[in-house]
Amino acid sequence: MKIPGYKIVLQFDNKTLVGYRSHSMNYAQDFGEATTGASTNQHKEYIPLFKGMKFTVGGLYDPTPGDNKTLDDIINLLREGTKFTAKYGNTEVGSKYYSADAYIESVDQEGDYSDLSSYTVNVLVTGDVTPGTVEA
Repeated sequence: MKIPGYKIVLQFDNKTLVGYRSHSMNYAQDFGEATTGASTNQHKEYIPLFKGMKFTVGGLYDPTPGDNKTLDDIINLLREGTKFTAKYGNTEVGSKYYSADAYIESVDQEGDYSDLSSYTVNVLVTGDVTPGTVEA
């Protein structure tokens, strides 16, 4: 089954950022080269080392929070170096999501005078990533 992009969200301590429009997740692993003179046919060999996850969310600036986080809330997390719980995934009951402790890595806000103000927030995961299932 295909999932529309608007059903995937990044939450900051169970709150979505106001004006959210786009998201991305990068889960990567570092490798160490383990090639030796005994490697078969002189092919390089690698072993997995460290894993890391980053999230990016973007949207239109909206200072009205409703039940969600504002850009000012996110800037405060960055300013204070506050660790929070990040959840990334589908919002439908029964769907999988990923949860982890995280920090705000950077916040960008821009807006040409002839367009709407927008933001981009980069989130860096610290520690292990835990899969979960959305409940009712």
